[in-house]
Order: sequence, then structure tokens, then C-alpha cells
Amino acid sequence: MKLEDLEKHADELRGELDVPKQNEVFARAVEAGYLAAAADGTVGADERATMVRAIELLSRGAVIEWELDTLLEGCTARAASDGADKRIAAVGRELKELGQAEAGLLFAAFVANASAGIDKKESAVLHAIGKAAGVAKTKVTALLKRVGAASSE
Repeated sequence: MKLEDLEKHADELRGELDVPKQNEVFARAVEAGYLAAAADGTVGADERATMVRAIELLSRGAVIEWELDTLLEGCTARAASDGADKRIAAVGRELKELGQAEAGLLFAAFVANASAGIDKKESAVLHAIGKAAGVAKTKVTALLKRVGAASSE
């Protein structure tokens, strides 16, 4: 599902993402989407701008632009200091602890897919986050298919 499609379905998706501790779930989901987008080694300016727009659509103003910049800068800093693999495992654990692993993964998949589609590397990252969160591989694959991404895992 690309950004244009996301705009059409945003209200329905927001309903599914209306969860307890929503701000914490969004923060972890944004990081999951960031880690997936960074799987190829970089998050370009266009990709980042598209991620910001997707997050704005899905959060309906719950996360404002300046907060997003700070949030994404934090994702970049943690990935640089801890390494992607460590952050992938941590984000998965945190989503599990929040009791919102599937909602977080769905949000992350929409964000990653809107930025430039989900390739094999990005799919692998989302599957690894799902595994760390205790989400079955088949469920992660179903979430990826739901956003229009073909899962290669």
C-alpha cells in the first residue's frame, strides 16, 4: 500500500492502531519502520519525508512533525550506537512488553511500504522484529501482505 492508498484507508487503519499506551507503541513502531527502511544501509531524504507523511496520516496528529524529527533522530542515533541487530531485538521486546506487537508491526509495515515498498532486506528486518516480539512468522507475513508487500521470509 503506497502513500496514496494509505490516505484512502487511514481512518480504518487508525481504528486498528487505537491501542493502550499509544504514544509508546507509536515510538517503537516508528523505530521498527525506520529500521526496516534503513535495512539497505541508508534512509534517504525522500524516504524519510514519505515516512513522516505516513506517520502523520496514521497518527492523525498524535505525533506532530517536530516530534517526528526528534523521534527519527533518536532512531538513527540508537541504530548507530547499538547496531541494527541489537535495536531490532530491543524494539521487538518492547512491543511485546507493551502488548501491542501486531499493531506495532502493522504500523511499521505501512510506514516502510509507503516509503519505497518493502524489499527482501526490509522484510527480513520486520520478520526479525516480529520474532523478537513473539509474533509467528505466518502472522508477520500476513501483515506484510495486508500492506501490499510480498514477503520473502
